[in-house]
Amino acid sequence: MLFRSPEFSPLNPSDSLSFVVTNSNARVPVLLVGWHGPDMRNDIKNTVVADVFSFILDQKSSKFQQSLIDSGYAIGANIGYQSAKYVGPITLQFVPNPAKFNDAFKELQKQIDQFDATDYFTDEQLATSKIKLANQEKYGEEITSQYVHTLSFWWASASFDYYFNYINEIKKVTRQDIIDYVDKYIKGKPCVKGLLLNQG
Repeated sequence: MLFRSPEFSPLNPSDSLSFVVTNSNARVPVLLVGWHGPDMRNDIKNTVVADVFSFILDQKSSKFQQSLIDSGYAIGANIGYQSAKYVGPITLQFVPNPAKFNDAFKELQKQIDQFDATDYFTDEQLATSKIKLANQEKYGEEITSQYVHTLSFWWASASFDYYFNYINEIKKVTRQDIIDYVDKYIKGKPCVKGLLLNQG
């Protein structure tokens, strides 16, 4: 008997959820936001676009980092995408500066609202993101024990063809691809938000 994983139903706006968890061990506030992202069966192109966009936001020169970290609003901020056969999650992790708590969240939302702006990132940042991703993949092939796990992951999550063509697909990603990805999966889309706080 062949086992089939259950399908994840798309989130409706009414499914959006926000909650707060308090813990005395929490040294700083931590916000996690999750969206349903592209999967390996139905939207392969955007699985690659998601990686490129995440690497753009991770650059110290990005508007995202400068507006949140360099400005002092946050201690940490990043967005990641996990490749998966069934609904790859997009996750934002945000550690606001406790001294600028309310303003930090306002600035975070302001940045998310600009994700699909045509000038939110530069051509150089786009090119750098592609180079970093390609280099990461190449370096990963140099350690045999790690490479075996990489191959098995892609065999289970997508296909060997996907993995071996990955760098070529990275090179094809355009500014418009990223804008379309943000509009399809992030901006204004249902999500789940969890905030960890110290009771004090």
